[in-house]
Amino acid sequence: MAGADSAVLEVAGGHLTWTVWDIAADPVAVLDDLPAAQGWLWALYGEAAALRAASGEPLGPAVPALPGLARAARRLAYAHWAARWWPASVIDGIPPLDDRLLTAEIAELEQECELLSGGEEYGEYREYGEHGASEEYGDGGAATSPAGTPPRTDYALAAGPGASASARVLARGTAGTDWRRVPPGLLDASEQALSWEIVRSATRRTEVELSVVAGAGLTDRVPVPAQLLPRATVTAADGSTAQAPLRLTDDSWTGTTELPGAGPLTFTVHLPAFPDPPTPDDAAQRALRERVRALARARLAGVPSDIAPLRAERAAEQEY
Repeated sequence: MAGADSAVLEVAGGHLTWTVWDIAADPVAVLDDLPAAQGWLWALYGEAAALRAASGEPLGPAVPALPGLARAARRLAYAHWAARWWPASVIDGIPPLDDRLLTAEIAELEQECELLSGGEEYGEYREYGEHGASEEYGDGGAATSPAGTPPRTDYALAAGPGASASARVLARGTAGTDWRRVPPGLLDASEQALSWEIVRSATRRTEVELSVVAGAGLTDRVPVPAQLLPRATVTAADGSTAQAPLRLTDDSWTGTTELPGAGPLTFTVHLPAFPDPPTPDDAAQRALRERVRALARARLAGVPSDIAPLRAERAAEQEY
């Protein structure tokens, strides 16, 4: 499973992976079908690299025969990354990317990169080395975005659960969610998106009430298919767990479950159909998410980059 630091592009015979922290570097190529990959290896890595691959040797440094195609491929990989990992958050003040603009640009880039999927022949690309994506998209510099509104740091608590007048709140707090467990746009990406309270009711029942801020524009007036309804797992220090189905209430996902056990609690919000990630949601994952937020903020602020702003990013700058 590719993580939030990887921009991945499926190509004929394998896939290419860039790190979003250094996307100007050569992509890592994983080749599952070398004959199919030979249709594009020469274009992105050079004729010598394609010959080395045919002999079972490492590709070595990329010397693209078609630099314009290489730039378009890198941009397409980044656009796919943004569609999956962009950290849109009302709480953090990071606006979402317009899905229509992003989808349209991805479609255009896929056409430019058709050679990589085995859909074009060399003759149609012989001029690509001198032209291509760079002229349309310009350099990495973008105008500094207008001053934004301050982030709503009180949003998670304001939208969180609230005990009834006859109940007693024993503890409360906030947490983030593991982006790998849900599709993009379902939840707010902030580390304070999840609010929880441990509540003792008048009947002496102890429950955990949960509220997770929904993704931008998602409210209980928007129909959500059953397969996209998330669940929360509450885990106690002793390892016992409790499940809480979540439903949209206004613009938050809310649910209640019994307190599973004693000690500190941890929370996981997930879709049942999503595979378990290969690593736990730990301090390293939280640091990675913060680094992704910093990247998004830098791009919205117009910091020069090896990837010029996507059209959806330029539109988002107006809200930042």
